[in-house]
Amino acid sequence: MDLLKYRNDKDKKNEELIKEILNNEPVQRYRFGSLAEMGLVRELILDKIMKEKLKNQEDLKKYDMIKESLREYFYVEKMEQIDTNDYVRYLTFTKNKNGDEDFELKKGGFFVNVKDGFIILKNSIISSKEKPAYWKISDKTPLFCKLDDNDKIILVLMEVRTTNKEKEK
Repeated sequence: MDLLKYRNDKDKKNEELIKEILNNEPVQRYRFGSLAEMGLVRELILDKIMKEKLKNQEDLKKYDMIKESLREYFYVEKMEQIDTNDYVRYLTFTKNKNGDEDFELKKGGFFVNVKDGFIILKNSIISSKEKPAYWKISDKTPLFCKLDDNDKIILVLMEVRTTNKEKEK
């Protein structure tokens, strides 16, 4: 029953988002107007985050793999952009023996909530056989939220609306 309730809640929220888009009201989740703009924002943020961290060719290759892995994700600027059970990935940075910073894109998990300066994630939404594992990361950690099919439809609607407005001018 929890899965059914979750799907119904998500469907209602998506219906409200579509209504907001069609009524030209701002949409909290999306701080961009199209899939292309979302990709551009993600790329610019990644470039800014990684600017000082890319020291050699190996780092550049690793960075290219990270960018490719995040093609279907948007950068989370504010926590209000993500909902419970959204799948998020995050970057970690550690100092190596040479004093340089190593970086890694973590597999991530499903968003639970934010508490006391930490983001709480879990490894599965619903699992009847195993108990989900929870962990926390700093709320200063760069987060990327995976777009689901509904997100993609909404972004296409936003893009169409914007294109139609431009044609009307």
